[in-house]
Amino acid sequence: MGIFYKVLDHLSKHTFYKQAFSKQKHSKQKQSKAKAEVITQEAQERLLAQIHRYASLIRLQDERQLVEILLPGHTDSFQSMIIGVDLYHQQLIIDDFSPAIHNREALLGQTLTLRHQHNRQMLQISSEVLGWEEDSQAFLLKLPEEVTYQPRRQSARLFLAGHIPLSATINPLYGAPWYASVSNISSGGMRVVVTGDLRQQLHKHKRLKHCELMLDDNTLITCRGLIKSFRYHGRPYKRTDISIAFESLSEEDRLQLDSFIERLSIAA
Repeated sequence: MGIFYKVLDHLSKHTFYKQAFSKQKHSKQKQSKAKAEVITQEAQERLLAQIHRYASLIRLQDERQLVEILLPGHTDSFQSMIIGVDLYHQQLIIDDFSPAIHNREALLGQTLTLRHQHNRQMLQISSEVLGWEEDSQAFLLKLPEEVTYQPRRQSARLFLAGHIPLSATINPLYGAPWYASVSNISSGGMRVVVTGDLRQQLHKHKRLKHCELMLDDNTLITCRGLIKSFRYHGRPYKRTDISIAFESLSEEDRLQLDSFIERLSIAA
C-alpha cells in the first residue's frame, strides 16, 4: 500500500486530482453524503487498480532506473529514465535520450520499445510517442495496456558439447561471410564463436542479412539475424563470441529447431 499512498500524494498535486476531489467536495446539494462517499470509494478503487497495473513503471521512476530505448530505424539503442506516470492522461513521461538525438519532433507518432532487465526477468513494452516538451526536455508516450516482467528466455536452449559440432555461416550487411561454430542454440537465437577479432565490425542491434546453419539431419535453417551482444577473447586463441537473435525465421524452421533441441537434450 506504500506505493498507493505515495501516488495519491503525487496525484494530489495534479489538476485532474484536484478537480476530481473538488467536485466531490463541492458536489450539488441534492447529492447525499452517503452517495459522495460511494463515489469516493469507487474512485479510489479504480485508482488502486491503475496503480497495481503500472506498479513496475512507478518503481522504475521512484528508483531512477535506466531503461533501454529502441528507436525505429536505429541500430544502436539509447538510454533514458521514466520521470512521470500520468494515470489521468494515460501518459508515460521519459527523460531525453542518451546519447541525444537531433530531431526529436520527428519521433512524433512513432512507436518506441522500452526495455528493463531485472535478474532473469525482462520488461519490454511498446509505446507511441505523443509529443516532446521542450521546457522539461521530456518525451510524452502513451501508457501501454500491459506492463509485466517476463522470463528473459522463453525457449529451451541447448548447450552444445564438443562432440556435437554445429557450424554456421553468417553474412553481415557488408564484407565477407563469417564461418562460426555454434556454442548454444534455441529457437530464438544462438551464440557463436568466430576465430579472430571482429570488434570493429560488430555493433549491438546491428542486423545480419543472412544466417545459415545445417542440423545433423541435413536440415538447412536460414534467416536474418540481430546482434544482441559480443565479447572478444585473446586467450587461448583470438576469438569473438557473438549472441544473435533470429529474425524472419519461418515457422517450419522454428519447429525443426525445437525438434532438434528436444532430441539432443533427451540424448544428453
